[in-house]
Order: sequence, then C-alpha cells, then structure tokens
Amino acid sequence: MPAPSAEAAVLTEPVTGPSAWTAADFTGESDWVVALAPEEIEDLQTALAAVKARGIPLEQLTVEDFPLPVLGKTFETAVQELEFGRGFTLLRGLPVERWTPEEARLAYWGIALHLGTPVSQNAAGELIAHVKDYGEGEVTESATRAYRTRSELPFHTDSSDIVGLLCLRQAGEGGVSTLASSMTVHNHLLAHHRELLGLYYRGFVYDRRLEEGSDELPYYRNAVFGYFGGQLSCRFYMTHYIDSAVPKSGIPLSPIERHALRLFQDIAGMDEHRIEMTLRAGDLQLLNNNVVVHGRSAFRDEPGRRRDLLRLWLNTRYARELPADFAAFRRGMPRTR
Repeated sequence: MPAPSAEAAVLTEPVTGPSAWTAADFTGESDWVVALAPEEIEDLQTALAAVKARGIPLEQLTVEDFPLPVLGKTFETAVQELEFGRGFTLLRGLPVERWTPEEARLAYWGIALHLGTPVSQNAAGELIAHVKDYGEGEVTESATRAYRTRSELPFHTDSSDIVGLLCLRQAGEGGVSTLASSMTVHNHLLAHHRELLGLYYRGFVYDRRLEEGSDELPYYRNAVFGYFGGQLSCRFYMTHYIDSAVPKSGIPLSPIERHALRLFQDIAGMDEHRIEMTLRAGDLQLLNNNVVVHGRSAFRDEPGRRRDLLRLWLNTRYARELPADFAAFRRGMPRTR
C-alpha cells in the first residue's frame, strides 16, 4: 500500500477565508439558499424539452445540447462559491414534481454538464445514483455502501471534489443533512490537538466494500488532510469503512487512531461548528468535499413518502491540483462489473 505523497506537508498555520466557517457566520438558511426565479425554471424546461424532442441519449448529451443562457449564470455563481467560497450552496425550486423519473435524470445531467465533469460513483459505472433505502441492511454491514441505507451517517466526504444531491422526495421522518467545515476542524485540531495531526495526514485504511476488481486489493489507504500548492484539502471517508477494512487488511486500529476518528466527529459536530438543513423536493444541495464534511440523521419512510435523492459526483473546471495518491477515486470509481 503506497505511503502518503512525498509532496505532502503539514499545515501549521490556521486556514483563513470563507471556507473556514463556523455556525456563527450564518444568520439562517437564507445565507446559503438560492431560490430559482420563474425565468430560470423556464430556461431549464426549454432545454429539457429540446433535448427530449431531439431524442439525444443521456450518455451522449453535451453542454452545447443543453443551453441555459439564463440559469447558466446561476450555476457559474454556484461553482465559484463551491471552489472559492464557503464550499456549499443549495439551489431551491427545481420543478421535480413536473418531471417523470427519466426527465429528472435528463434535466439533472444537463445541469451537471454546466457545473463540471461527472464521474463514476461505483463499480457498476453509475453516473447518477439514487440515495435511498434499498433494504440491504445497515451501514455497519461490510457489503453495503452507505448511500443505499436509511442509517444515520457520520460526518464524511465523498470521493469526487463536488457532490450534488437533488431531492425528489423527502422521507416520512428524519434524513436531516448536517454540514461542517473541515478547514475549521483542522484549525481546532491545530489549536488544541496539534500532536494528533500526523495521524490525519498519514490517513486510514478503507474497505472497498466489494467494489474492487479481481486483481485489486479490497482495501486502500487515504489521508484525511493534505496540504498541496498552498491549499489544504480534506478526504474523510466513511468511518464504518475503516472498521470493516480491519479484517481484510489485517492492520488493526490503535487506540490513538480510534481516538482521532472520534475526535474528528466530535469537533465537526460541535454546536458552534455545524449547521443543519432539511432538503425539500426540488432542492439541489452542492458540497465541495475538499473543504466540507457532511452527515445525515437516520430516516424512516412512510407509504407514499419514500426518501429519494439523486446523487452526482463531479469535478469543476476550477478543480485544484492534487497528487494522484491523495484523493482515491477523485476521477471516479473504476468499473469492475
């Protein structure tokens, strides 16, 4: 298993700027919610109708096939916020209630092309994945990916730079999204637990959860923090995947490593560090995994109220330079089946 990149350095000064936010920096959801105007919705509907009329398959669609002269400006502002601002935004008002499931996928793909380059999310090569309860068990089970469960999910990042979640339906109960700045977590560690920073820069071993190829190891190591080109980046994948990697790798977690994992969660979850949002149908939440960690409360479905989100992984044209061995699967998960 490769060691952390030789280019890596430990940042010993606090991160400043809008990405190192705390809850006190916001007065409420109006600070991060962008409500789409009627003319922006009409712009999207026009592009969707044109693509449907031409019969262009989703996988062949280009950004030129899906022009958004009005809404495209809003997406560019969103990308700027993701890459150079606080690292998250929420676009509200996408007309999901008007769309069939096929139209929702097509519209979402058109949106994605204006935001960046989508990448594969799993071994099946899915570019748009449903985040819902598939009835496969809990996230603690070693063969189950977290997005396919109704479990509470601790703070984590996804693999790509940007993750988008388009809410088609809310759950009957629960499913509240929680966000924290990983830059603020690093600042807190630097101020109060500097002696532990090396553990996060070395990283942890993660389970591939049966998505590896026949010639690949079923686990991999990834650093939590990396400082490259004057920028701090974070990749804190699902801690359940660390636990389930131990029997596969034969590499036990030390008590101090377990302490470091709990500490990260505790710091991110402090009232002064985290914010919460409940996604409504038609909300599109966008997060930059380099600077934001996110979690979710457990949810419960009811008849006619089955929680369903469409997830995209993508990288924007402003993507920061990172060594290939820092953010595993940043460019997508390899297709193995």
